[in-house]
Amino acid sequence: MKKILLTLALSASLFVASAQNDLSIAMTSPSAGTTLGPGLAFDFDVTITNLGSQAVSATDTVIYYPLLNGSLLVTTQGGQQVPIAFSITGTTMNTNDTESRSISFGGLSIQNGMATNVDFCGGTFAIGSNWNGVTESDTTNNTDCQSLPYDPNGGTIGLAENVLYSQGSLAVLDGSYSDGTTFYTNVYNLRGSEQVVVSFVDLTGRTVYYQRYTASGNQIRSEISLNDMPKGILLAVLEVDGKQINAKKIIVQ
Repeated sequence: MKKILLTLALSASLFVASAQNDLSIAMTSPSAGTTLGPGLAFDFDVTITNLGSQAVSATDTVIYYPLLNGSLLVTTQGGQQVPIAFSITGTTMNTNDTESRSISFGGLSIQNGMATNVDFCGGTFAIGSNWNGVTESDTTNNTDCQSLPYDPNGGTIGLAENVLYSQGSLAVLDGSYSDGTTFYTNVYNLRGSEQVVVSFVDLTGRTVYYQRYTASGNQIRSEISLNDMPKGILLAVLEVDGKQINAKKIIVQ
């Protein structure tokens, strides 16, 4: 009888030790009814939940990213196409723990895109010692999608596409945009100590205003009033640690 009990106890212990990996993602924005297109600003809002018994430790990394018709969104940097993806690090996620993130995009431009419905999705996966090479117990919840209309002629000239550049192992995203009266500075995936400068330059090359930031986290979100700047076309130039990342044409109304 003792041998039987020992065998049962050992089996139960092995069963408990077999953790299940299962991350899910819910995309709350862009939501149904949102029209995508060049110059049409939208937020990419997701909530990631650990539904499994395998924890995400502080040394693991959770990757989340937008998808368009099943493919990663990319942007051109230095003549090469760079995928757009974001990461969560240094955070522990036990069973049923959630992490919500919001990324602002200045618009979506599809090369040679025509007016049609597109599938826009959010996807996620984790990398780390207990996640690498592991198939999750439920892979159907690793993406969440919406069918949304794409308007290639939507938006205004003042809004521009997002630009990425590589910095170490991360990609820094410039999602800044203008609505004609306010410039919304949105810079993500910073290391946390960079000097970030946004300059406004007229068509003669004269800098009419600049704003300097010191990153204290992995992102900068700020608003700059355009009311006292010259009306018409300006270039909004973004620099990170002295490196020019992007120059966006905006119209000051």
